[in-house]
Amino acid sequence: MVFNSFKYLLFLPVLLLLYFILPQKLRNWWLLACSWYFYMSWNALHGILLLGCTAVSYAGARLLQRDGGGAKGRKALFVLTLCVLFAPLVFYKYSNFLMQNAFRALRLVAGLAGAAGIVPPAPATSFALPVGISFFTFQAAGYLTDVYRRNIVAERNFFRYALFVSFFPQLVAGPIERSGTLLRQFDTPKSFDFERAKDAVFIMLWGYFLKMVLADRAAIFVNSAYAQPYETEGMTLLFATVFFAFQIYGDFYGYSLIAKGSAKLLGFELTDNFASPYGALNVQDFWRRWHISLSTWFRDYVYIPLGGSRCTAARTALNIVLVMALSGLWHGAGWHFVAWGLLHGILQVADRTSADFQKKLPAALRRLVTFFWVNVGWCLFRSPSLRTAADILRSIGSFIARHKQIHDFFYMKLEWPELKLLYASIALLLAVDALNERGICVRRCIQKCGASVQVLAVAAGIVFIAATGVWGGTYNAADFIYFQF
Repeated sequence: MVFNSFKYLLFLPVLLLLYFILPQKLRNWWLLACSWYFYMSWNALHGILLLGCTAVSYAGARLLQRDGGGAKGRKALFVLTLCVLFAPLVFYKYSNFLMQNAFRALRLVAGLAGAAGIVPPAPATSFALPVGISFFTFQAAGYLTDVYRRNIVAERNFFRYALFVSFFPQLVAGPIERSGTLLRQFDTPKSFDFERAKDAVFIMLWGYFLKMVLADRAAIFVNSAYAQPYETEGMTLLFATVFFAFQIYGDFYGYSLIAKGSAKLLGFELTDNFASPYGALNVQDFWRRWHISLSTWFRDYVYIPLGGSRCTAARTALNIVLVMALSGLWHGAGWHFVAWGLLHGILQVADRTSADFQKKLPAALRRLVTFFWVNVGWCLFRSPSLRTAADILRSIGSFIARHKQIHDFFYMKLEWPELKLLYASIALLLAVDALNERGICVRRCIQKCGASVQVLAVAAGIVFIAATGVWGGTYNAADFIYFQF
């Protein structure tokens, strides 16, 4: 069940109605049942994985809370629980990648030994990745680590903890919540608040606009160009890469806003996951603004334990590059994802070493340079392989160097009126982000107007999304990009 489906638009009102009708003591049970129904609507059997992740992290945290076995025993228990917790993620997401690379290494060794024929071919085994497994595994692992560090007390109520892991708005694509910001909210009685609900509706409308009008429209062009990169000219690939930058932003930001609005309708606050990332002054700044819940997770649970920036300059640089490489691997089991992470790590190290010089440059130039490098990274991210990404970048560079004529730009399954709408959507997104940077929230401004203006704004938003959103043939809701991670 995806947010941009008719099924969800029926599911959410029914959930809300019964949630506020039921007695307070039954509401968390209702939310838990609905969250599990939401998740199992994709694949009922994958509910076993969600239950296993919940049970393992709950039991591990409770045992860690008892503080038995001394420091060494406690650490061993923590490591063992983490290993069990991450085992399904490694199996489903990385087993094929690991086996293929292991066989490549064996072929290389055997080839050097003159016995290449003894190595069997790489396996073609493929496993369907359970939706959201990376997100709920990381959320549970973060909770377990906080208990181990004694930052929080382990939750005693299993069902309340299960709701924390499976809370439906953020279950399948984040934000990755901490127990301090979400788990304790389940203890607070909720009541319907009209002003809060109105704000949630505006948040969700903006999210649906970003997903259905901007991201899914850009996807038509991007998918067409990247599906045939060797038959597509450099100019078109350049535009496709830039469009992908806004596709993935609109897609993931749109999901995060719909999740935030859905939770807000119920009285819960989720973490803001984006903060105008394409206004970043450098790549370090970009990662303070992009997928904030993941970047802070890696900072708190990987980067700082490695020593963070408290080490020598060389060790700090290594920590940054290593963490970003792991972030790339988190996004996908492929060397192009690792290269994407390494690129961002190296650029962040370069930012640290050139900070004084960068301050002398105009802010507009710094933003432009940052956007350039982010797009180089998006090419690695979007391409099916490292080799294809290199060829696409070479083709784009060839176009820029030779100023080739445009032959296929308007044949990417997107007519000129559709392109104009896409340009307008991107311009609107950038304008809203620029206003947010200046402390001006558009939806707050609308809510300060009279009731008639607010009703007109909501109605106009719904009509515009219905009229211009990408719906597909008989309406086929497009999955959000980050579902695959």
